[in-house]
Amino acid sequence: MGRTKIVGALPRLPLEVLRYVVLIAEKGSTLAAAQTVNLTSSSLSRKIALLEHELGVALFERHSRGMRPTDAGELVIDAARQMLTRMERLASDIDDICAVGRGSVRLYTSQALVEHIVMPRVLQMAAEFPEVKIDLQVAVGRQAERALLTDGADFAVIITVPTHPDIEIVAERSNRVVAIVDRTHPFAARGRISAAELVTTPFAALPATYNSRVAFNSLVPDSLRDLQPQMTASSTAALKAYALAGLGAAIVPELTVLADAASGDLVVLALEGAEKTDTRMCLCRRRSHIMGSAAQRLMEEFARSFSTT
Repeated sequence: MGRTKIVGALPRLPLEVLRYVVLIAEKGSTLAAAQTVNLTSSSLSRKIALLEHELGVALFERHSRGMRPTDAGELVIDAARQMLTRMERLASDIDDICAVGRGSVRLYTSQALVEHIVMPRVLQMAAEFPEVKIDLQVAVGRQAERALLTDGADFAVIITVPTHPDIEIVAERSNRVVAIVDRTHPFAARGRISAAELVTTPFAALPATYNSRVAFNSLVPDSLRDLQPQMTASSTAALKAYALAGLGAAIVPELTVLADAASGDLVVLALEGAEKTDTRMCLCRRRSHIMGSAAQRLMEEFARSFSTT
């Protein structure tokens, strides 16, 4: 049989027959395989013989101890396993899409948003739908964007504004950079301060590559750019602890300290000119990505929260 005829026959093969081929290879004989699928050995043998006739190649060598795949059979068996795995995954994905109460959610977020923005909604879903599996990853730099583009994430809640044309911003909110101090700090009664004045005192900030730090640095005059923070930390919890200890001001994204400001534990100071910087919180997804109902539900909850956070 020529290659053209084999290629034409392969797409027409029933999945059931492919399962039989794999099962015979695993069991070593039609008798053992037939017992597993509740068929007679002769019936299963006929199905395999018809498949070999259709393909024009022998898939198994018959011998007294059973059946052993030929070289061609090994190729067909390997392809059959891959096809069956894909179909099982497809069935699972379809079930996930149709059922909110189970399935999975893959979410990427910026570290600064974990505590007050992301976790309350993630915990709410976990409590409401115990069978939903949630994979939450903290992104650094463009990791979230890469995860979206490779279907490694259903959606992302991030501070870094995505730039790739295939990524859709579902919702966004201004997230200006601010300074925080404890209630006894000399700046506490000011309400507003310039970056130029702040950097001449002890302060803490996120790493230089973080969007909020880049925005803050743009507010610092060139003549003062050499003045570095006393403490640099990738954790907003660490920055808040620094401010609460009365050691100095900390530079953070505004949305990460709303609860602290409301409780009175910290005082939030507006930075002069910060409203001109492009710092936002973005809810985004890849345009062509098909997500399950659980992921869709959680993403919609985040979208609603962007107007009330």
